[in-house]
Amino acid sequence: MDVNVDGAAANAPTVAVVGAGVVGCCIARELCRFAVRVVVLEAGDDIACGATRANSGIVHAGFDPQPGTLKARYNALGSALYPRWASELGFGYFRNGSLVAAFSDEELAGLDELLARGRANGIEGLRIVDAAEARAMEPALSPEVCGALVAETGAICDPYGITYGAAENAAANGAEFLFDERVVAIDRATAPRWRIRTTSGLVVEAVAVVNAAGVHADEINNLVSGRKLEITPVRGDYILYESSLGSLFRHTVFQVPGPAGKGVLVSPTVHGNLFIGPNAVPQQSRENLGTTREGLDFIVDRARRTWPDCSTRGMITNFAGLRASGTSRDFVVGEALDAPRFFNAACIDSPGLTSAPAIAEDLSRRIAEVLAVEENPLFDPIRRPRPLLVMMDEAGVERAIAEDSAWGNIVCSCRKVSEGEIIAALRGPLPVLSLDALKWRCGAMMGECHGGFCTPKILRIVCRELGCRPEEVDKRLRGSWMIASSRPDYVEMARTEGSAASMLAPAQAAYDVAIVGAGAAGMAAAKAAARRGVRVLMVDRGTRLGGILGQCVHSGFGLERYKEELTGPEYAEREGAELADLGVDVEEGATVLSVCRVEDASAGFELGIAAPSGYRRARCRALVLATGSRERGFGALNIAGDRPSGIYTAGSAQALINLQGCIPGRRAVVLGSGDIGLIMARRMTLEGMEVVGVHEIMPQPSGLRRNIVQCLDDFGIPLTLCSTVMRVEGARRLEAVWVSSVDPKTRQPIPGTERRIECDTLVLSVGLIPENGLADMLGCESDPATGGPKVDGSFQTSAPGVFSCGNSLHIHDLADWASAEGDAAGAAAATWALETDVDAGSRMGAVADGVADGAGTDGSARSDAAMGERSDGASRPGSPRLIPVVAGAGVGVGHVVPQRLAAGISDARFEFRVSSVIRDAAFEAVGIRADGEDVLARGRARIAVPAEMARLHLRDADVSHYDSIEVRAHVR
Repeated sequence: MDVNVDGAAANAPTVAVVGAGVVGCCIARELCRFAVRVVVLEAGDDIACGATRANSGIVHAGFDPQPGTLKARYNALGSALYPRWASELGFGYFRNGSLVAAFSDEELAGLDELLARGRANGIEGLRIVDAAEARAMEPALSPEVCGALVAETGAICDPYGITYGAAENAAANGAEFLFDERVVAIDRATAPRWRIRTTSGLVVEAVAVVNAAGVHADEINNLVSGRKLEITPVRGDYILYESSLGSLFRHTVFQVPGPAGKGVLVSPTVHGNLFIGPNAVPQQSRENLGTTREGLDFIVDRARRTWPDCSTRGMITNFAGLRASGTSRDFVVGEALDAPRFFNAACIDSPGLTSAPAIAEDLSRRIAEVLAVEENPLFDPIRRPRPLLVMMDEAGVERAIAEDSAWGNIVCSCRKVSEGEIIAALRGPLPVLSLDALKWRCGAMMGECHGGFCTPKILRIVCRELGCRPEEVDKRLRGSWMIASSRPDYVEMARTEGSAASMLAPAQAAYDVAIVGAGAAGMAAAKAAARRGVRVLMVDRGTRLGGILGQCVHSGFGLERYKEELTGPEYAEREGAELADLGVDVEEGATVLSVCRVEDASAGFELGIAAPSGYRRARCRALVLATGSRERGFGALNIAGDRPSGIYTAGSAQALINLQGCIPGRRAVVLGSGDIGLIMARRMTLEGMEVVGVHEIMPQPSGLRRNIVQCLDDFGIPLTLCSTVMRVEGARRLEAVWVSSVDPKTRQPIPGTERRIECDTLVLSVGLIPENGLADMLGCESDPATGGPKVDGSFQTSAPGVFSCGNSLHIHDLADWASAEGDAAGAAAATWALETDVDAGSRMGAVADGVADGAGTDGSARSDAAMGERSDGASRPGSPRLIPVVAGAGVGVGHVVPQRLAAGISDARFEFRVSSVIRDAAFEAVGIRADGEDVLARGRARIAVPAEMARLHLRDADVSHYDSIEVRAHVR
């Protein structure tokens, strides 16, 4: 196909830009200031497919480049341009300043050199501070620091954000973007025109060509110029951490640079995360973006110089990017001397992101001068980005939902991204050709769960909006398919379902108790509270009661609670049957966006609730958090290798198969022997997939024994213990995993045991994490061992009036047990609300400690002892002392719930997990005093394993004279 975008009607010369990274898109935008037509040719299926996307996002101050180089010039100019560009294009930018930390006298001398270099480059706001001031600026900085160079003009930005902002602004001003068009030939048409050919057969004629092809820029240059360029791809590995660690560092902290670069840095991001990296590893491949175990270990080790507590704990993902390093170690910018009207923006490595606006402004002016074109009087530099729901105030959220109900359907809970934002991105000026493109444009699938919860829902929305089948949707690149096969009527099903509906509870001024979450624990809590005669509101983001139960179509539920075997949906239906009769107001398809304590103590809390049917506020005296859990995703495992499609959490695979009728692959490996992974191994087998095996890093399975037998043994699926996935392989779709045996004590890989297993699907069942965003908002003290809030015997957290139960408190094996916990928490919350109602906030009565043991499915509860404590952890005046409950150190208990009891307690139930397999196990609750200890309760089990929760009942015991209570497990 021939395309002459220099049409006669337009009467304007065409400039072709090769490459849609940050430099190419910025140049395209600046070229639109002049009377030219701009066409951008990109080999990938989205903007920023190369170095831009896997980038540190640092806007360098400019003290590092050698004076007199193009790097020094464009760095200084680009850094100064960023505030204006951010204002015009609406991307994330924050001037946080930077430090270069020195850890020796030799490195202190290096700071003097950097200071002199920076001043030679004209950089203002530079100074050297001593160790004390450096530590005062960054308390998490290593005590080994000797001093630091401070650069006040250092900043951070969103690399994809500036690229997309520039591209969208360019498109709005007439630029055309063509994706999946890799340039393979450039020659002269009729002088002075260039003819450009791509792999698809497309031919573009243009009067000027701009080469901004990243690591391929030397190849493009060498097609037309005798002055050859040579680029060496340099890989840099990074690790990204969750937002809870984002506040550890305010500044970007570098190490004194060496020959390989600026060293491993530690920095916040504009999205509130923290990251470390990169290393610098030259490689031959221009496409391989796989991380390596050696590289990841290296950056963690080097980052510890700056941040001693650095580890892989709290990481979301790892990734790698390629930098285009030229032989001259400087940028190549300008018209090729032997190829008129061919302009290079080549060899753009660091500080390329910082320099991009300056390169674009300079090069576009030079092109305009060569072409003798005038300025474009219609050029509009202002991009009006789509609003983000998470950035809106309450009035903005309310308006957005009133205008379009899709804005009330929160699809991505981690990042609070609505269906409306996803639809807007799909309908934007630049095409969305993959799920990753959608992810980068609206933020969905970028949170702590890394898309584990929302990907199936987003896939359905994409198919509905674009009218395509799920088999046609790619994850990242062409060929990175997500689904092997789907139900014949999938698209019609997606269209019929449309935007998620919601059921909004009747508007009411206030409730006594509000429950967030309508899974097993939440429904039980609502019923227990309602039976005590209080007004109850239950809010859930799902459109059907039951939470995760709705996709658990297997049996095994209800054996303890109802004495019969039920499927997940049947259990949910049984639990929810009484809610209406009890007068519980239910809001389905609704998300609590905010929660805060109200000054008026009689009101307690105010919730901001978004749903397709509208936005409203509701107040309650007591709040029960039954928000469930999320799965630990692939990124958190720090597995090296490529980033192909075909990797799913077990819950995602379950939702795709059971709720949407999609088969995710053909040949699968399961990592982790958690219950849902075992169940999905069976389910995938029944759906015709080949399950090669299940690999578990621990020396014992992490799922229930009955599931090992029913899901693996009965289907001949092998389980390999002390084995884990070390690396994944596949540039587009997963092709293989590399597994290794591990030492059962250290869990470290055993050299020489690696083996390759061909597969196109990897399903992860590697643990659940309590979902506690609302608990964090309220300042609830958390337990690192469980991942949930610390609670007392009534399931009250450290925030008075806030209760927690179910998987949001700690992970349960059985829905039945989560329901029992909901019974207790709901009854205790009702007691709190009733007593608060008696005296506008003064706790005169009692919330029963021991409710965990004393409450049944009827919601009854005793009021033995006054409970309650302030949010700072101190007890209220007149309330009994709170006694810590701890897991016995070194005696086999990993964690225990509750974590404290009131001194007046007589009955309680401890739930805990052992840290290793114990045969013929004995359990003890031991009261610890300064002068000795007493055994308060005993229990036993034929075998105790970490996969199965253990329980121990404390009955008729006076604990008031103990300093602490210790739960122990040992061999009898």
